[in-house]
Formats: sequence, structure tokens, C-alpha cells
Amino acid sequence: MKATWLALVVSSLAWAQQPSVDDVLKRGLAALEAGRNAEAAQLCEQVVTRDYTNYSGHFCLGLALYRQGDLKGARFEFTQLTLLAPNRFEGWFNLGVTLDRLGESAEAAQALAKAIEVGEKAGVAPADLRTSYLGLAKAQRDQKQYEQAATTLAGALKKFENDQEVTFLLADSLYRANKPLEALPYLYTLLNQNRANVGAVSLVADIYVGQGLPERAVTELDRSIAAAQDPKVRAQIVYKKSSLLSGKAQQDALVEAARLDPRLWAAQYDLGRVRYQGGDFRGALEAFQAAYSQMPEEPHVALALALTYDRLGQFAEAGRFAALAARATSGAEKAEALFVQGKASYFQQRYDSAEEVLLQAVQLKADRGAAWFYLGRTQFALKKYEAAIASLERAQALEPTADTAANLGVAYLAANRYADAERLLNQAVALNPRDAVAWYNLGIALQALSRNAEARRAFQQALNLGYEPARQFLR
Repeated sequence: MKATWLALVVSSLAWAQQPSVDDVLKRGLAALEAGRNAEAAQLCEQVVTRDYTNYSGHFCLGLALYRQGDLKGARFEFTQLTLLAPNRFEGWFNLGVTLDRLGESAEAAQALAKAIEVGEKAGVAPADLRTSYLGLAKAQRDQKQYEQAATTLAGALKKFENDQEVTFLLADSLYRANKPLEALPYLYTLLNQNRANVGAVSLVADIYVGQGLPERAVTELDRSIAAAQDPKVRAQIVYKKSSLLSGKAQQDALVEAARLDPRLWAAQYDLGRVRYQGGDFRGALEAFQAAYSQMPEEPHVALALALTYDRLGQFAEAGRFAALAARATSGAEKAEALFVQGKASYFQQRYDSAEEVLLQAVQLKADRGAAWFYLGRTQFALKKYEAAIASLERAQALEPTADTAANLGVAYLAANRYADAERLLNQAVALNPRDAVAWYNLGIALQALSRNAEARRAFQQALNLGYEPARQFLR
């Protein structure tokens, strides 16, 4: 009995020495204020464990978890706040922000709408209300509910007059809701405040283009270009103007945008595309390199460099940039990058690597004849003749060309399928009568079929076109 009594006394003393809930909460809030989020979470979890209805404990724990990236945990804690005190602003607002981060836009919109409702009744600070309106509009826009977003932002503008961010988002939401003419007054309000407002003048230009008035769009952009004092701002507007131009005028505008702001990588990238499409591959390379120096992590730039190096026959560089692009892209773009990478490996005689990569390319995009063509040539180089035939047959079915027919004919020769070889090589020389090697290989196929007179004519044609190995068959 005495031992039991002593144990009870010791236990009671230990409980009495435990810090109070308020003390633990104060320490948790201090840790949160100091940015020690893990410590704050640990302390505030103790608070809610001992007093589950403690609003400040849940609030502290929710914020600490949010800051540590534990969004699901934060959502749970902020949900508890809305249950404990449904008429308080903080719980609904923080729940809405967290749901938005989780990508749950519909639920975020509901929470933020409730935050606005209770916040207006409670008279919370205007800055907090403004953030709630903007958050609600974002959640609605994320769901493509542009009319609802416009209604939300119109309500916000009544409370926050002359707010440029709210005004622009309202105009943009109206534009996206197919109400462009209703957007124009708000955009001109912004332009009257700042003629060099890039977002506003760009959207005005889009509206005029949509109304079939491209010249007026260019005029508005020119007015803003003339008004812009900051070269970087002017560069962005000139860049926008370039999208409405074509030919030399477009190229000149892109050059000017890049000159005004050398860090505007998108202008350099588009300049490269214009030059590439015009056949100026060296000029394109220069522009793409400038874009890459500013944005090396952008896969579209890496892919553009790969394609340009490929056109210039610089296969080592083409392969390097194609590999970078392939790692950072998906779908059709990844298939394109893998194709260029595999082709580059083929021309560097790295046939095992080329086959591996080109097989991935055709798996992603099976209707690309050129990918099957280089896969077939690679397999032929590896002496995998049946696989080469299958690939080249697929290439010829998708994109019939003289070159594919000639290569497929040679693959048939290697597999001793002489009749098929003769058929394909005849197709090849019909499509390209100046292909001396195809005439030579046709002669080989005809000779194997004991059609010697025809074979001799094929060898003579090859020799006439300058293919000297054919001479040995004419003696």
C-alpha cells in the first residue's frame, strides 16, 4: 500500500510540473513567429492534444504545417477552425488558400466565398478582404468560370476603386468570357493611367484583332511603344507587335525587341523560329543560342537548337540538345527530340544507342515515317536485316520516298529477297532517276534473278551517273 501511495504522489507531482496549455501555446506561437516551423508544429500539436477546442492551437499548427509543405495536414487543421468558429474569417481564408495550393479549385472557391461573407460582416482589414476576392477570382478562373470571376472582380472593384490589378483581371475575365467589348472600357482606364501598361495594351490589341481590326491593334501598340520609357517595357510591347506582323517586318520587330532587352528570351526564340522557317539556319542558330543563354531550362529552346544543329549537319551538338529536350518533354515533343537524338547517334555510327532511342521515338509516335526510316537504316547497320525490313516497310507505307525505297531494296538484297529488292529498287529509280547507287543495286537484284540483259542496262546507267563500281559488271 505504501509503495502504491508513493507512486500516486510522484505521478501527481509530475503532472503538476507539466507546463500549462497556455505556456505551450505561447512557445509554439513564438517558434512560429521566428520561423522555426517544425518546433512550432510539435508544440501546437501538444496544445490541441490537450485542448482540442483550442482555436489558436489549431491555427498555429495549420500555419506551421502549411509552411513546411504539408498541405493535407494544414487543410485538416484549417477545416477544424471552420468547425470550431464558423463565423471567423481566418479559418475560411486559410482553408481556401490551402485548397487552392492543392489544386482543389472548386472547394477553394467555396471556402474563399465564405471568407468574404464572414469577413465583411466582421469588418476585417480591407487588405485581407482584397486578397480573398483575388483568391476567389483565381479559383474561378482556374475552373474556366470566367463570368463568375468577372462578377467577383466587379464586386471587388466597387470596394477597391482604381485598383489596377483588380481592373486588369476583370477585363481579362470578361475577354475570356467572350465579352471583349465589355472589357475595353476597363483596359482604356488602365491605359489612361499608364499608357505603357503591357498587359492592358496587349489585351486591347487582341480584342481589335478578334474584331477584324489588326491595323488598329498595331496603332494602339505603337502608341504604347512611343510612351514607354523603360527599354524592357518597350521590348515587351514591340515583341507583342511582332506577333501581328509577317515577313521582314516581323523579323525586324523581333530583332528590335531583343536589342531593347537582351534578356527577353522569347523574342530571341521567336526570331530563331522565323529564320529557321525561312531557311536561314545559321541565323536561327544564333538566335536560339541567345535564347538558351537566358533560359537553359526551357525544353522548347533545347529542341529548337537540336533541330537547327541537325539541319546544319552538326550531329554531336544536335544529339546533345535533343537529349536535354527529351528529358524535359512528353508526348509529340518528346518523340521529336528522341528522333533527332537517334538520328544524330546514327550519323555518329553509335548504332546501338541509335536503335534504343529510335525505338522509343516510334513507340511514342508511330506515324512518323522518318523515324522508322532511320530506325531501319540503324538496324541494317547492325545487320538486323529482318528488323530493318520491317522498319523500312513501315516508313515507306507512311511516307513513300525514293530514298526509303532504295534503302528497303538494299535490305531485301541483304535478306536474299531478290524479287522484292527488284520491285523496290525499280520504284526508287522511277522516283529518282539520278540515284546511281540505286541503279547499281537494281543491277545486283536483276543479276540474282538471272535477268542479265536488264541487269547490264542498270549497271550501265549507274556508270553513266558516275558510280565507278558498276564498271566491273560491264566487262
